[in-house]
Amino acid sequence: MSHPLPAAQFNLPDFYDLRTEPWVPVSMLPAAGEPADSRSLGFLRLFLDAHRILGLAVALPPAASGLLRVLYAIAARITGLHRADNAGEWNARRYELLDERGQFDPGEVEAYFTRYADRFRLFDAERPWMQDPRLREECPSGSGVNKLVMARPAGNNQVFFGHFTDAEQVPLTSADAVLHLLAQLYYGPSGQCTPRTVAGQRFGNAYAGPLRKALSYHPVGRSLFETLLLGLPYPNTWPRVRDAATDSCPWERDELGDPLAVPTAPTGPLGALTEQHRHAVLLTSDSGGRSVVDAHITWALRVNRPPHEDPYLLWDEGKDLLKRPREADADRALWRDLDALVTEARDDSGHRPSVLSDLNSQLPQDVEDALRVQSLGFDQDGQTRDRTYFTGSTPPLFALLRASGDDADNELRLGLGQGREAAERAANRLEHALQTAWRSYTSPFENDRPGGTAKERRKRGGPWPALALAAYWPAAEQRFWESLHARDFAGSPQVFGRIALREYDAVTLPIAATPRGAKAREKARGLVRSLLRAPDRA
Repeated sequence: MSHPLPAAQFNLPDFYDLRTEPWVPVSMLPAAGEPADSRSLGFLRLFLDAHRILGLAVALPPAASGLLRVLYAIAARITGLHRADNAGEWNARRYELLDERGQFDPGEVEAYFTRYADRFRLFDAERPWMQDPRLREECPSGSGVNKLVMARPAGNNQVFFGHFTDAEQVPLTSADAVLHLLAQLYYGPSGQCTPRTVAGQRFGNAYAGPLRKALSYHPVGRSLFETLLLGLPYPNTWPRVRDAATDSCPWERDELGDPLAVPTAPTGPLGALTEQHRHAVLLTSDSGGRSVVDAHITWALRVNRPPHEDPYLLWDEGKDLLKRPREADADRALWRDLDALVTEARDDSGHRPSVLSDLNSQLPQDVEDALRVQSLGFDQDGQTRDRTYFTGSTPPLFALLRASGDDADNELRLGLGQGREAAERAANRLEHALQTAWRSYTSPFENDRPGGTAKERRKRGGPWPALALAAYWPAAEQRFWESLHARDFAGSPQVFGRIALREYDAVTLPIAATPRGAKAREKARGLVRSLLRAPDRA
């Protein structure tokens, strides 16, 4: 087994201590009459002041998703909730923290970060935080700092967010590099990577990160303190084989893992939250330790980890009865998943994130009333292609999450699904009608052409559908939230049908003055107008 060389040989005078360096962007709770204050904090101050912090202000959603899981694990350690196997004991302890304590115990916070004082150094020669120092010897070269930043092109990839080239590696500040490190560990690509040689065995490919292309949902409280406690996994969602003695975070253990060994399933919430990554990363700092100038990014294991059901993902069950996490789609707004989040058992065999089901346990009333849900998504394929990342947030909805026998609550849950289905049906009808109108207007012999595939027909559908849907979806979302606020989804097919018809008329108006255009427009308009019929006539 290789051993890291002394720090002096790598010019690392500043270890960049994540406990005290200001690297986590947060929004502070505003004082009375004062505007909200944004700042960056280290781990120590973040936990000491968590009750004064409104929430994270991380602009990179995949990094925020990974960081939240790290913060959940540390919060579990500080509060001792990771040790509670008994649900009653766990509930009572969390209720006490939320209702009476109202903040993390400063003594426990100080004790935790003192105990692992040397494990939170970003550039430590022996145990850099969430990194593998052996890569200095086991990789023949670095991967480049551009490879670390998913928004930058590397190798032959196309340019999307900025002009960067392998010939000119633009350094990152150390604070930004930590966030991109987390994004790589949780959302990194599969396939070819920088080769790594271990015990004479050389490989140059890696598995995808555990959250790649997934959509992550997190309960949000009135402060970061509440958010972290609400997001802790409930005991019955921990791994079946639990062992508090072996359950730990990677920075808490004295030994680095063997990359050639067959990985085992996590034995508790700490490992499940912080050690599901499949990549090994090592950052290289400049001479002052304030910037990252290079990175090694390679494989961390040769056998994939055992499957683990992440408590923050929404699961869909296929015809093969296998559960798969719902994929992030930048074109799909959060409200379209709201009925899936609040309904425990759905007709489509889906399963809401278990962390939301866990909120059925008793919570203080004021905490219940303010609870929201945030989504963090990264629209990407399963290998190397990244599209975009996004985030969304719901209004307070605890009343919908709680299992209730109240007829009004149950009717509202059903209404959520019916409203969403009506909105999507109207969108599909709008798209189809505009494709039909465009083909009829621009291709007089369109009816003589073979149908072709759906993709081919969409290509022949012209620019109108995209223009109309770009206006339809925001309007439909606003109407959906208005219906939720009024607790009334009656007549949803007609409501969303009128929105679709309005956008159809707006897009096709320029051709209405010509005989041929008017004919094409009116003929296809009936496809949308039929949505306005009463249910017994549809």
